[in-house]
Amino acid sequence: MRIPGLNGQQVLAAAVLISAVFFLGVKLLNPTPLVIWSTGTDFVIQTEHIGDVYTITDVAIIICASLVVCASALILLFYDQIHIVASPLPVQTKSSEPEVPLPSPLEERRRKWEAVLPTLKEDQQLIYQSILDADGLIPQSDIVEKTGLSKSNVSRTLDILESMGLIERRRRGMGNIILLK
Repeated sequence: MRIPGLNGQQVLAAAVLISAVFFLGVKLLNPTPLVIWSTGTDFVIQTEHIGDVYTITDVAIIICASLVVCASALILLFYDQIHIVASPLPVQTKSSEPEVPLPSPLEERRRKWEAVLPTLKEDQQLIYQSILDADGLIPQSDIVEKTGLSKSNVSRTLDILESMGLIERRRRGMGNIILLK
């Protein structure tokens, strides 16, 4: 029977975790009793129970069980990340189809940004286009110069574009840098 979402390695790690927790619990809850035997001159054996202590063997088992618990818990928690890093890269085979180059992230973003442009009003389009022409990153003072609009009009329009979630303003020194989102 296969449990969805778990594979053999995860099941093994879970079993090891449960076993290690069991051994750790047994050792922590049951320390070794310390008993002293003494014999007298008349061959009478006296025993005295001093208390429970952990021997070197108990301490070694506790340490090993703790390490196994930590290791198997980490494997279970981060299995997906470990599996991705450890898996080999897929081997590319030659095919008869010509390779289509993938668009760069900047080209994809530019297409997305250009799709937004027709949905804006006049001043918004003008300002958005100037940011787009600067590859999505421009100082606010340059927008004023490029568009010929007043500082207050540019600032108000940027407020609107920012509230629409299209741009982001970041403070840099005495001015702002405008980024397309």
